[in-house]
Amino acid sequence: MSKLLVVGAAVLLGSAPLCSTCLTEATAVSDQRTPAVLAISDTAVTKLAITGMTCGSCATTARLVLQRVPGVYHAEVSYDSSSAVIKYDPTKTTPTTFIAKLKEMTGYTARVADPATTKHDR
Repeated sequence: MSKLLVVGAAVLLGSAPLCSTCLTEATAVSDQRTPAVLAISDTAVTKLAITGMTCGSCATTARLVLQRVPGVYHAEVSYDSSSAVIKYDPTKTTPTTFIAKLKEMTGYTARVADPATTKHDR
């Protein structure tokens, strides 16, 4: 069987491309796939102590307010522990900003529970 016929059959059958000279799988650099590199921005995590919540609905309201602050990725608020854990982009917002927004929109006061709980991930 001619090399051209084998190469043509491989292409038609969807096989890996073959080198027409040696009939082995072609490994040209342009055929190799390289994974895309994604740039991940810094993420900070801060735990807040919140006062003024009186029920589970208060925690839901606080969570919704915190999640609407530009730069906040995620907020978990617990009525039982009167706390919140906020994941955010520190280049777009700060604990001072989202604490002020929480006070403005709900009347609840908050403070960073422990400055050591604020961390930056890469």
